This record gives sequence, C-alpha cells and structure tokens, in this order.
Amino acid sequence: MPKYHPNSRFSDCYSSVGNITFYHRNGECYYKAKPNPTFPGTPSQIDQLCVHRRAIRAWGELTHETQLQWNALAKNVKSKRPPFNANTHISGYNLFVSAYHGLAATGQESTPIPAPIPSFPQIHLEYKTSTLKNGTDLQITFEADTTIDTFNNYTLIGKLQITKPGYRPNTGKYRNYIPTIIQSGNKTHFTFTLSNQNEDNSIISIHMKHFLIHTSSGYRTPEQYLITIVSPNNT
Repeated sequence: MPKYHPNSRFSDCYSSVGNITFYHRNGECYYKAKPNPTFPGTPSQIDQLCVHRRAIRAWGELTHETQLQWNALAKNVKSKRPPFNANTHISGYNLFVSAYHGLAATGQESTPIPAPIPSFPQIHLEYKTSTLKNGTDLQITFEADTTIDTFNNYTLIGKLQITKPGYRPNTGKYRNYIPTIIQSGNKTHFTFTLSNQNEDNSIISIHMKHFLIHTSSGYRTPEQYLITIVSPNNT
C-alpha cells in the first residue's frame, strides 16, 4: 500500500477522508481506498454491534459526575492512535466502552463502575498439544508458569484463527474463545475447543491473540500474539 509522507501542513494522518483511509503499521502511516462493504455482517458481528450500541447508550445514561470520574481514570491510559507520545491518552468514554465490552466478553454484560486499573499478572503462554476430537473438534492446549488462583479475578480470552502454513491471518476472521483452565503441577493449562475444524491431520498454522480481562471491572491487557505450526492428532 502507498506510504504517506509527512509535509509542512500535516505531519501524520489517520481515519478516513473522502475515499481514502489512513492506517498505521509498525509506526508508519499508509493509505488505501476506503472500504465500502455491502456484506451486512455475520451473526457474531451483529451481536457485537448490538453490544457496542448498548455500551454507548449506557455511557449516555451516566451522570456527569460519573463521566468525569472515567475521564480522570483515562488520563493514565495511553492512546493507540497518533501522535505517539507520552502526552496522549484515551477518553473516559473510550475507557468505559472498553470495560463494557470486557464484561460482555466474560458473559457478565453490565454497566462498569469507575475503578483504578489493576496491576495485571504477567502471563506467557507456550503451545503444548493439539488434538482433533471426533474428527471435527480441534482442541488446542497452551501452558503457563502461573497458578490457577490467578483466575479467581481474571479471565483469559483467546482470539484464534486457523490457516494453512505460510498464510497470514485475516483480521476479520478471528473468533473469541474462553479456555478450560486446569492446574497441572506447577503449571496451568489452557485448552481451547474449536468446533467444526475438519483438518484431517493436515499441517496447520494456529494464530492466536490473547489477553486478560479483570472480571470485576472489565479492564483488559494489550493483546499478545503467537503463532505455531502443528499437525493435530486424530483421536
């Protein structure tokens, strides 16, 4: 895609203007033709849109004093949009909506209450096994050096996608999964089950973005990405 070159009038660009959309990759600004999709969305995408609309409505129902509390909390959260410096932060509205989506992702959709952002534990996942159950359900297990008690207050969400080896993932085809969590010795195992994945023992790439959600506030950690190439065992 064409790269945007800063000039004396505009040092950086983002979002859309006219038929052009600006976006960033690895800190560099690029632009492309503005997408104009006609596809109305999958059922899951429509569900997420409904959650987002309820989050917006919930923000509008807050008192002004509560909105100011969210604004104060948001001053400690760095923005992912340019300019990329220490002085930028997200709005209280964005923090509230993110927390609302976080609670919804754990199955506890509700209006979040303003609270300080917790100190999240560090979770480093490593791939362990993958098994094809009943010929259709792919079970993928990761492990981490952490205790299961950590998950009394946090939930791990995995956004997974299966591709052929060497293929890049499609951003729109990631799906959220909540794993089964089991303690095994001094490690914790996280098993995700992906239904209707008839891979027939072929070699596949597993792409996963994962993050923690604080179950009482809805706050989440930045996504971590990992990829592994496996050949599931058909058992």
